Amino acid sequence: MGDFSWKAARRKYGVVVYNYTTGGVKGFLPLEIGECVHILEEYCTGSGADRKATWYRGYSFHNRKAKGIFPASFVHLKECKVENEGPYESVIPIEDAIIKEVTFVLREWNVIWKQLFVEDSRLFGTITTVMVDLMSFRCQLVANTLTNDQCWDMKEQIISRIDWGNGKLGLDLVPRRDGKQVDPDNCSFIELYRLHSQSMEASKGTSPRRQTIRDKARSSREKVASSMAHLVLSFKSLACNVGDESETYFSLYDSSTNKFISEKFLVRNTNKGMPVNMEKLHNYRGIFMDLNEADLERELYLVAQIFRSATSMLQSSEQQTPPKSKGRMLQESSSKKIPKFHYRRPWGAAVLYLKDVLALKREEELDFHMKVQSCVESESSFPNLHETMIKKQSMMIGKGITIEKDKQTIGIAVSMKLLHGDLASVKAEQPIMFSKGITMIQKIGFSDSINPGEVRNDLYLTLVNSEFDRGSKKAAKNVEVTVTVYDSNGDIIPECITGGCGEDAVTKYFSSIFYHNNNPKWNDTIRLSIPIDKFQCAHIRFEFCHCSTRDKTEKQLYGFSYLSLNPYDSATQADGTHALCIYKCDNVSKIRNYMKLPSFQEDFNDPKIMSTLPNQLPYSRSSKEYLTVSTFLCSTKFTQQADLVGVFQSSSRQECIEKSLHNLINLRGQEVVRYLQDILDALFYMYGHTSSEGERFKHSAEVFHALVHIFNLLQDSKFEKFVCVLEAYLEENFSYPLAYRDLLSCLHEKTELAVSCADFDKEYTVEDVFQVLEQIFRFIEKSYRLFQGQYGVEPDNFKQLLGSVFRSYGRIMASNEVALRRAQAKLLRELNKTFQPLLKLITRKELAGLIQEMCSKMPKDLHPLLLEAKVQLCRDMVNSVLFTEQVSRDIVLPMCMSVIKKCLITKRVLPLASQTLGDILDQFREISVPDGDSQYVLKTLFDLLMQTLLIMDEVQQEEAGGMMICCLMELLRKMEELHYTTLMNTYPKGRPLKDFLIRVLLVFRDLIKRHVFPASWTVMRMVTNHVILTAIQYVAQSLTEHFLTGSDFDNQLWSNYFDLAVSFVTQDSLQLERFSDAKRNKVKDRYQDMRVLIGLQIQTLWNGLGNQKRHFIPSLVGPFLEVTMVPETDVRKATIPIFFDMMLCEQNIKGNFTSVESEIIEKLDILITGNNGDTEYRTLFNQILLDKVQTEPVLREDGRRFVVSVTNLLEKLLDYRQVIEGDEHRDKRMHCTFNILNFYKDNINREEMYIRYINKLFILHHDANNFVEAGLTLQLYAQLLRWTPDQLSANLGYPSQKEWERKEELTLKVIECFDKGKAWEYGIPLCKELAEVYEKKLFNYKKLSQILQREAAFFNNILEGPSLRQNPSYYRVAYYGMSFPPFVRNKEFVYRGDECLKLATIMSHLTTEFPSASILTSNTPPDDKVREGDQQCIQISSVKPVASERSEFQGHTVPMEISNFYSVNEVDVFQFDRPYHRGERNKDNEFKTLCLERKVLKTSYKLPGILRWYEVVQTEVLHLPPILVAVENMRTVNTELDFLTGRCKSNTDMFFQQLMMRLQGVINSVVNGGLPKYQEAFFCDEFASKHPDEVCHLIELKTLLVEQVDLMEQGLRKTESMCTEEMKPLQKNLVEMFSKLKQDITESGSPRAGRLRGGSLGAVIRPGTPGSGSLNSSSSNRSSITSAEAMSQDGDNIYMDPPELTSRLQQSRGVTGSDPALNQSPTSQRALSTSMSSSNLGSGSRTPDAQNMRRFVSSPDTSNTDPSTPPPLPQRRTSNAAEIGSGILNTRPPPPPPRQSTHDLRFLSYNVPSPTSGNVTPVPEEKPAIPSRTRSIAVVNGSFDQGLTAVKEQASGEDKIPPLPPRVPPRPSIPPLPEAGTPSQPPAKENITSPPPVPKRTSMYRGVSSGSVDDTHM
Repeated sequence: MGDFSWKAARRKYGVVVYNYTTGGVKGFLPLEIGECVHILEEYCTGSGADRKATWYRGYSFHNRKAKGIFPASFVHLKECKVENEGPYESVIPIEDAIIKEVTFVLREWNVIWKQLFVEDSRLFGTITTVMVDLMSFRCQLVANTLTNDQCWDMKEQIISRIDWGNGKLGLDLVPRRDGKQVDPDNCSFIELYRLHSQSMEASKGTSPRRQTIRDKARSSREKVASSMAHLVLSFKSLACNVGDESETYFSLYDSSTNKFISEKFLVRNTNKGMPVNMEKLHNYRGIFMDLNEADLERELYLVAQIFRSATSMLQSSEQQTPPKSKGRMLQESSSKKIPKFHYRRPWGAAVLYLKDVLALKREEELDFHMKVQSCVESESSFPNLHETMIKKQSMMIGKGITIEKDKQTIGIAVSMKLLHGDLASVKAEQPIMFSKGITMIQKIGFSDSINPGEVRNDLYLTLVNSEFDRGSKKAAKNVEVTVTVYDSNGDIIPECITGGCGEDAVTKYFSSIFYHNNNPKWNDTIRLSIPIDKFQCAHIRFEFCHCSTRDKTEKQLYGFSYLSLNPYDSATQADGTHALCIYKCDNVSKIRNYMKLPSFQEDFNDPKIMSTLPNQLPYSRSSKEYLTVSTFLCSTKFTQQADLVGVFQSSSRQECIEKSLHNLINLRGQEVVRYLQDILDALFYMYGHTSSEGERFKHSAEVFHALVHIFNLLQDSKFEKFVCVLEAYLEENFSYPLAYRDLLSCLHEKTELAVSCADFDKEYTVEDVFQVLEQIFRFIEKSYRLFQGQYGVEPDNFKQLLGSVFRSYGRIMASNEVALRRAQAKLLRELNKTFQPLLKLITRKELAGLIQEMCSKMPKDLHPLLLEAKVQLCRDMVNSVLFTEQVSRDIVLPMCMSVIKKCLITKRVLPLASQTLGDILDQFREISVPDGDSQYVLKTLFDLLMQTLLIMDEVQQEEAGGMMICCLMELLRKMEELHYTTLMNTYPKGRPLKDFLIRVLLVFRDLIKRHVFPASWTVMRMVTNHVILTAIQYVAQSLTEHFLTGSDFDNQLWSNYFDLAVSFVTQDSLQLERFSDAKRNKVKDRYQDMRVLIGLQIQTLWNGLGNQKRHFIPSLVGPFLEVTMVPETDVRKATIPIFFDMMLCEQNIKGNFTSVESEIIEKLDILITGNNGDTEYRTLFNQILLDKVQTEPVLREDGRRFVVSVTNLLEKLLDYRQVIEGDEHRDKRMHCTFNILNFYKDNINREEMYIRYINKLFILHHDANNFVEAGLTLQLYAQLLRWTPDQLSANLGYPSQKEWERKEELTLKVIECFDKGKAWEYGIPLCKELAEVYEKKLFNYKKLSQILQREAAFFNNILEGPSLRQNPSYYRVAYYGMSFPPFVRNKEFVYRGDECLKLATIMSHLTTEFPSASILTSNTPPDDKVREGDQQCIQISSVKPVASERSEFQGHTVPMEISNFYSVNEVDVFQFDRPYHRGERNKDNEFKTLCLERKVLKTSYKLPGILRWYEVVQTEVLHLPPILVAVENMRTVNTELDFLTGRCKSNTDMFFQQLMMRLQGVINSVVNGGLPKYQEAFFCDEFASKHPDEVCHLIELKTLLVEQVDLMEQGLRKTESMCTEEMKPLQKNLVEMFSKLKQDITESGSPRAGRLRGGSLGAVIRPGTPGSGSLNSSSSNRSSITSAEAMSQDGDNIYMDPPELTSRLQQSRGVTGSDPALNQSPTSQRALSTSMSSSNLGSGSRTPDAQNMRRFVSSPDTSNTDPSTPPPLPQRRTSNAAEIGSGILNTRPPPPPPRQSTHDLRFLSYNVPSPTSGNVTPVPEEKPAIPSRTRSIAVVNGSFDQGLTAVKEQASGEDKIPPLPPRVPPRPSIPPLPEAGTPSQPPAKENITSPPPVPKRTSMYRGVSSGSVDDTHM
């Protein structure tokens, strides 16, 4: 049976390969692909070999706490190492470190990579590419299919990409050594610093560097070789009808210099066009080698020259054979004879432009077709035929490049490919191509990459042209030149001539033949490869033959010429053109003994030569006949320089040695390095073999000069590749044991000459000698070894000579001559290169002693150049073997310390000095040094290092600060307790020890604060912090022991310690919360949380201060607050109690803790707004301190008050911080600023903080263009100042100035804001205040004039207000839901909007500010579920302001332009209406049941204020019965008619048309219902019986109807007097309809009988609701009446703006200008009238005066009250063009004066039931007086308390006159919240029900009646 059980897992690590999310299994663990899991247990099935795990139990490394089970098939197991096996085991995967790092990097980059998609698309693309590369590389490494070298190179590529990506993404740089991450604990600070610098360098650039470490280490020789190119030419076919065997020569030609730059590649073809050598069929290839970058930039052409191998000398025109036999020799009898001779005849040429070919991509091979041009008919043009073709092609576009094959048949088909790199690497990369036999084609001359040891001996000979005398013959000659090379014995040198590469060398070379041409031009170049041993004595012979067309048996010799290669046994024949004599001879056997004859034509003009010649020459010659040739030598063995020959032949030509040596120095470097080994051998031969025994060679100084010159030459970058030749010569060929003697002597003599200033050779200075000291001493060392090996003993005088040389060094170093300064610096820099050869001859101690003695001669005050060189020498000694041995280190270390100390004191050469010190400390770590050396360095430099770090400037910090800090940290890390004790004991107790500790603390603090190391150097920062932490502990111990008690206590020292501790805890690099989980765990595992350790130390030392705590109160409050805000709970718990200790300490000393309280509050503001602290901190602060103060009686009361106050402040500051950024949080930021501002003013009275937030709020308002609020805010600051000359310091952007100057500046800013906000009423008092100051205090009449003019402008603007400004709109906004910020959560606010603020705008703004919030579609109060839920809900509705009475207006007639401003400003009471039905809705006549729910709101402050919104602090709900709704509507129409009639008198043009339209709308109204509906609803017995308490309002309704008739009549009379001809038909129609209306009403005696055909008597207005707006419920555009049905439908729709007409009327007075509506048609006028009437239908229109508006809010007592109407909602302008043009603005009409109606009231007589008896009493027939208006009866559901006292008083008739306002409006104050009052109980009422619930709507426009919706109301 199987073992079905859970057991401990055998393999514990795996990677998820498939997502596992199925939840059907109990206890399952969801996994995602790629997660790594730790397997704890496994569930197996089967047994024995079949045992298999099917389920695992464990956890994911992404979440170690969640454990569960998962299928085994979903996991791929990997090998791992298990540590501490058991319950607390940990697993480490066994895999390559680079593979692990790539995995970690990809996961870390993935998060940032997604963010880059939005933020930086360019970097996103680059990072994507790098991530793909890393994944590809990782796959290849995991596959394990690469060789070791390939694997290493790939890892280097991975490292370069990781470092680059980390740098670009701002991640941590990884220090590496040889590609592996280093362990910081096993690495010195110095090495760690350098590794970080290398990683940072690798991370620079726009893309990752693809160069590997091996590429970086590539030698310069390889770099030069890699720049070389090679052109591979493949011959395909020759499509030319040559007719004979052909020879095609390919070569490279430079058209810019008209020279061939390469040898020729020869291709032989048969007469059939096939290769002569069939083995080369399809494999005829040649490679043009060693083309450098300059060659590739040339105008290169591939030139092909074709020759035919003819058997006849006849031209084709002279032959009688068929065309196919052209050029064949004439035959006597039969063509079957085989010809004896073949003649090379030119046939044609072809060229191909290579500029574009050389630009081909690597390894790309393309085919080309070369068009051939034949020259058979004109052979003489052949030498320059290619030049002619090139000129033609250069005039063509594209230079004749043809990628596709030419369709012509004549041409050559080739293909070409360009290869890059040195030839050896090319051969390795293309082994197949080279194995098939490819012809190597050399350049003519040396290439740039001459390889050392390369032997070449080529002489290029060019047959240029010749001249022959025709003589007695008529025809010109057919000349053929035969070239042969002979040795000194006259024997032919075989097979040394090459006419073209690809064929074997020949003994004789035959030139081409030009038919019948006595001056042939060949321009034919051949190569002569003469053996080296025969080269010097060889000569070249040219034999000229005439090839007859008739003699077929032999060629006829005509003459000969010769050219000696080494004339006069001197240098090789010079390069150039040579004109050779032609000696006539007709028999080859007669050519002998000619070497003594002149070979050059010009020799016969030289008298010296002619004098040596016999009178008669053995051969005749003609002065007109000559041969022109040119030569070019390319040899590494033979030179054309006579000076070099003199050096080589020094043994035989000693008289010329000095001259030859001098000329050697002046030779070109190419000539010298070409024969380097031979020259060196010749020079050292002079040292060893040309002097007598014991004597020096007399020219040894010149030889030394030549050697120095050569050694310096090899240091040039051009010839550095020849250093290996020097190395080879030194190791293998140098064999002069006595050379050391001359070298040391010459070195000594040259140095002594420099010391005595006798060295006048400017071209050969001692500085040049010092530059090559390494080479000199290497030859000295080799010579010494040879002497020792040859003679078996050491040279006796070597050390003496060496000592003399170093003594000379000392003397030259002791000199103060300015001329020697560069030489001195050069000696110090180059001396280290002699260590290696010298240490083979002397001991380390001896060498160190020589150097120490030399340096001791140097003066103390060194020039910076010399000081730098001396420090460099010390660094070189530290990094040499001199520092590894104790005996030499004892000499070197003090010398280095002395130099470094001097640099630190003088602050010179600090970068190099710090690097040297770093090398010393690094060497200490690498080698085992005794503790004494470390102690010596510590005592010498520790304190000096700190002093230097404290006084370095920024430039020095940048250059050397990092390395010096690393040196300091390395010293500290090496220190143990004994070292600290020893170091402290070095300084006596008291001032010296105190100063030392202060320096230590200051250095540590600066190191932490200045961020010496970049943020990405996390490893470096952590190691540094750990070392500082250890050092701080020892410093704290010293503080406690020596500076704590009694007189030893030092305030400054302890302050520095606490400052350091605070900086340490709060530094960015230790805020682990910002790290990823993996990084945070890694840091904690290695170093713990160092903040906690320092926090505990702070607590311990603070508690240990005892009575000394008083010295740090309150100075340490701010720093400790910063520590407590570190987001680490342990740190907070350790340090928060310190504040209680501070409070208690100050309380005991002063009796209060005011300073601590003040400091905490001030610093909290700065720190919290600086993004410190969080909610957890607020909680801990409150809990810990409350617990503490409760235990201390003296702090129990004040302490608790303080803690609560600070907690409140923390909450407000945290709210403010959350919205401190972002435009979408602007309103929140204003609100939070307002809360904090009030806290500072009311709670703690901190004026400076109060002013700071005033300024912040002002800036917020000003930037948002809230100018009125900005002015009111800034006015708070201005009111704090006085008109005094006291000086104020600079603050908040204001300069240092007098108090009155700042107050003046602030006041002018406030005035400017009021002007921009059009609140001129607020600006006038300020102008008056400034005017008084200017007039009576400052006597500045100019400013007085300006301010008075501005004040006058304000007055004028007020009178023109209706045309310049509109009334603001007000909205109620309620926030429901617990997820809102605390300052708005479940609260209501009234928002003051701009003049044209649309509801859609404020909705969009709120949804932007709260993206997750939803807008409620009903204004019904939500239930508790919504209030307590997490969902955010916002409710918006428009409200209208309820203005309060102004005492200054009482008893005065105030123009509406003045009073209108206060009707919508300085208000804190608002209302909005919601219609509902009383009882069951009456479908036949809704006016019977239509009621209004009026909600009255009171805000905490008046608007406008320093916020655009204020919280609603009190709410009262009123209910208006149907009769009062009707009264309100009727009164609104009457008010409008009265207003328009009165305004027509003052402004006819503007208001005439408006009056006409309004009269038309009232008289000719066509709406269903109208007045009959009112009569049916109210003028009936049913109403009186059901609602006896409301019957009293019928009188008012009757009165309003009579008023309306009277007003219509007055209006018609007014329009009649002003009516134009165009308007008279309309006027006549209106008069007729009104007469009919009046007659019907009079005759009927009852409103029921007065029904008109056109409609009802007056316009019935729907009461205002938040959802109304100017929406008509009737389908007719001419209707002016809205039905109750429409009113009910729209009652709950809150998306409509409030009605506007009333506000527009309030602004219409005083408006001037023409009325565009006057030109409209009657139809348009009716439409305008309809719009105006409709705009009133939902307004709940405003009563004639503010008193009646306020009295609507009444008590249940209805006795002795006048009827009044509720105030309307604030209005906004409609977008109707006619209304806008008409100037109907939001002006409030004045109350109409009481009038006595002239109409009979009998038409209103019907039985009105008595309120007491219920019986109906007749109405008297006489005209009763119009009763006084009584207050309306309203059902009150609630009442205001103190907040609405004024409203209550007005409602009860007890009006109170408030005091007159001050001259300057007082600063807005924050009154205490009123205490809640007891709501009054409403009287019993009949059939009154609460408002019905509002149905949910799917669209914001649902419930809108037919008619257009004006978008300006949205």
